[in-house]
Amino acid sequence: MILERYRTKIALYLIWIVAALFTSTQLYLKTLQGNGTDSWFKLFAIQFIVWSIWGLLSPLIFWLGKRFRIDRQTYYRGVFIHIVFAIGIVLLYLSLYSVIWSFLGIGKFSWAIFVSYFKIFFLNLFHWHFFIYMAIIGLVHAIAYQAALKRQQQEAIVMEKQLLISELNMLKAQLSPHFLFNTINNVVSAIEQGKNQVASGMLIRLGEFLRMCLEEPRHKMIPLRKELDFVKKYLEIEGFRNKELEVIFHIDDNSNDFSVPSFVLQPIVENAIKHGISKSEAAKRIEIGSKEFNGYMRLYVYNQGPRLGQSKNEPTGIGLQNTTARLKKLYGKEGVFNLISVNDGVMAEIQIPIHTV
Repeated sequence: MILERYRTKIALYLIWIVAALFTSTQLYLKTLQGNGTDSWFKLFAIQFIVWSIWGLLSPLIFWLGKRFRIDRQTYYRGVFIHIVFAIGIVLLYLSLYSVIWSFLGIGKFSWAIFVSYFKIFFLNLFHWHFFIYMAIIGLVHAIAYQAALKRQQQEAIVMEKQLLISELNMLKAQLSPHFLFNTINNVVSAIEQGKNQVASGMLIRLGEFLRMCLEEPRHKMIPLRKELDFVKKYLEIEGFRNKELEVIFHIDDNSNDFSVPSFVLQPIVENAIKHGISKSEAAKRIEIGSKEFNGYMRLYVYNQGPRLGQSKNEPTGIGLQNTTARLKKLYGKEGVFNLISVNDGVMAEIQIPIHTV
């Protein structure tokens, strides 16, 4: 944590050490040509002290770079301000540089020696260190732009996630009233037919079902076993209307803890009853199953009844449309929904990547 906090400062100081290594080595090679006696370690110690001045000035320059930005709105003003600061800081640097060499030369500070060194350094090094200041300012802006870009990317990810959750909630908000109104209509129909006990049982099961739905956040992924509880509670409601309804579950034990989008099976089962079971007197059976294969989970709902193309009202309502849309938003290409004719009925298949809650 501490290393992460001071990473930029550490990296910048390492740059000055590298600069000291480079210049001390260059000076040492020159002394070899001129039969000099200075060792490389002595030259490195001197250059380390000299370049450390830039290390000490860097935090100030970083602050100036952040305080006076060079961008489209402040380009000319920012450039002018940093030229002024560059001149002042480089003159300060050369002054300190001259003091150091004055002590190294005679062992004490001498104004005459200081002025002599300062003139030499100003004529030979001013332009070079002026560009060092500007390079640091460029580095400050590059770091700031990188941080801004990273922040924008993170904000975009958050906004995209929030948009996805909103869209999923909207899709599920369409499903809940759809199911609720159908059930209420069935209750009213049972009352009109004098089947008060049936209507009462349906209302009790409906209350239990809605309580289960409200306990789960709309966008949450839930274990398959909990999703199956929703389906079973819904089928209990349907069982009051159709006493002959037969439901068979083929659920792998291992898949009970796999996560699925909440409320994903109920609209498929509802369509199976509405467009399959209710369209044929011979249709009685619904089969619900799960199977794991190659990192994916296959969920299916099979119902007896008219095959695809044999009924005037094909199962393409809001339930299946929203199921397809939810899978696409949650899993992309890996979320697959198919509706196919099999034997004496129709099978709806969902394929999603395996995740454990």
